[in-house]
Amino acid sequence: MRVTRRSARTAAVATGAVAALLLPAAGAFAADPAPAPAGGDQSVLWRNVDLADGALAKVYQDGPGRFSAEIYAGGSLVDTLVSTDGRPAYGQYDGQYGGLHVVLRPDGTVRSWTGTAPAPDPDPAPKPKSAPKPAPKPAHPSKKNTVRLPDAKVTLPDGSVARLFTSTTWPRVELTQKNGRSLGSLDLRHPTAAHHGWTYTLVDAGKRHYELTAVDTPRQGAGSRVYDFQGRLIGTYVAQKA
Repeated sequence: MRVTRRSARTAAVATGAVAALLLPAAGAFAADPAPAPAGGDQSVLWRNVDLADGALAKVYQDGPGRFSAEIYAGGSLVDTLVSTDGRPAYGQYDGQYGGLHVVLRPDGTVRSWTGTAPAPDPDPAPKPKSAPKPAPKPAHPSKKNTVRLPDAKVTLPDGSVARLFTSTTWPRVELTQKNGRSLGSLDLRHPTAAHHGWTYTLVDAGKRHYELTAVDTPRQGAGSRVYDFQGRLIGTYVAQKA
């Protein structure tokens, strides 16, 4: 991809910042010496699905025939389901999430229910009709629409995932592994983190615009990538070999 002057300048600033911040950041985030993949696929938001107990599934298409669903309940991300190789992904959330069951099908559709399915009645005799019961209220009626969802999602070069939250006063980036396990977060007070030999930095580009830079270690090539907060790759930099 052609590098714009602004993107190259941003990457150069991030590279200089990394030299000073890489050592303490590496102590806070576990680094794996295995070589990083060449690049990451773009995940595209496909749909939002309201679940049986009032929770939310945010479904992404991660590639041809590959879908993932982030399960939000009680205002928090509680799980990530991944459907690959034509097989559905299943999640069960007992206790605090009201016995919620969720199935992500290979075509990206979602089915959910609460509790367990009742056993069939062995007595076929008709039962007297009773007055209809009022519909049950959702388990989280006050929290259903209060979840702060990311504005964009990017698969990073080391295979981890960045969720970008846009805010005019407090932008942030949440980093997780593919299975949803947290790797930490970036904000304006703590803008840098490292994982699998890559260093990720939240950059204030001015005029309330923010960017996420990914800089490789010199041992692995010292290349870099720049993403905007809409999840787009807006610049790349390949270090010149001596």
